Amino acid sequence: MNHLKKYADQVKYISDEMKSGQMTLAQGAVQLQAVATLAEQDAGQVGNEQYAQRLRKFAEMIYALIEKMNPERRVIQ
Repeated sequence: MNHLKKYADQVKYISDEMKSGQMTLAQGAVQLQAVATLAEQDAGQVGNEQYAQRLRKFAEMIYALIEKMNPERRVIQ
C-alpha cells in the first residue's frame, strides 16, 4: 500500500474542504494533525528506511502547514 499517496490524497481533500468553506481552519488543522500522526506511526512500522524517512518528512511538512494556519501567526494582507 502506498501510504504517501493515501496521505497526500487526504491532505488534498482537507484543503479542498477548507477552500470551499465546508470545513473551518480549526477543523482542518485537527484533521491534518490526525493525518500527520498516522504518517508518523506508519513510518515506524514500514521496513524500508528510505520510505519511512519520506513518511516522516511528509509529516513534518504537514506540521509546518498547521503552524502556518495558526491564527496568531497569520498575516492579514
